[in-house]
Amino acid sequence: MSTLTEIQAQIAELQKQAQEIINVERKAVIDDIKAKMVAYDITVEELERKGRAVKSAPRSPSPIKYRKSENEYWVGRGPKPQWVKSIESEGENIELYRVPE
Repeated sequence: MSTLTEIQAQIAELQKQAQEIINVERKAVIDDIKAKMVAYDITVEELERKGRAVKSAPRSPSPIKYRKSENEYWVGRGPKPQWVKSIESEGENIELYRVPE
């Protein structure tokens, strides 16, 4: 069985070996990161943003698929609005309200 002193000496030796590996591989890792930054057009400023996402292009609103009136419409995604639920509960076909493309 190993003593505490022996284990601490092993830990120190392993830490020394780990630091030697880091020192040898560091330049290659930095070069790889720089190459990827160039390839993907990443700036240092982007890397320094702490948790803030890069703004994507603005999305256009989804086209309206169903319309009952000027203020009652549905794009066909997400929860069904109350007017759609009431139409369906009455047995009417929602497709009668489809907006032509």
